[in-house]
Amino acid sequence: MTYVAFGCECLLIVVFAFSAETKLTGRGAFAEFRLATARLVPAFRGLAGPLSVAVVGVEVTTAVLLAVPATARVGLVLALALLGAFTVAVAAALRRGETASCNCFGRSTTPMGARHLVRNALLLAVAGIGLLGGRGGAEVPGLALAGASAVVLAVLVLNLDALTDLFATTPVPERTTS
Repeated sequence: MTYVAFGCECLLIVVFAFSAETKLTGRGAFAEFRLATARLVPAFRGLAGPLSVAVVGVEVTTAVLLAVPATARVGLVLALALLGAFTVAVAAALRRGETASCNCFGRSTTPMGARHLVRNALLLAVAGIGLLGGRGGAEVPGLALAGASAVVLAVLVLNLDALTDLFATTPVPERTTS
């Protein structure tokens, strides 16, 4: 189970580091995230700025804690807490009929939907599995394979909206004969 736990940690490192990075780079990225936060969590609309800063800070902290073997378990607990909060916020926004995009992984025009709840549930499962996984007795080739596999899976998670849109079925217009 050591390799699975390590893979879970690697996947979450990539997801949280990328998530924070996309909110902090590029023109207006953080401002867009702050506005999305105000729409998605209206109870904290007046605190959207500080809440947005806190979210990015916790994402960075989580990635760092996960990257250090001595603190990885604390990072997994923090990941569970943060992902749980994200899931509650998304579910509440969907119940209200909110159509804002989350800007979770950079600028997005895709409105919140059930796919975001599924993504968060899968990430919660990854964090939980990582927390339950064993430690020690690992060999470098196995860790390398687990880490590489985790990066591939993280890229798929980070591109969920684009992949879903790519494979979504769209009606093909009927051809008319003249």
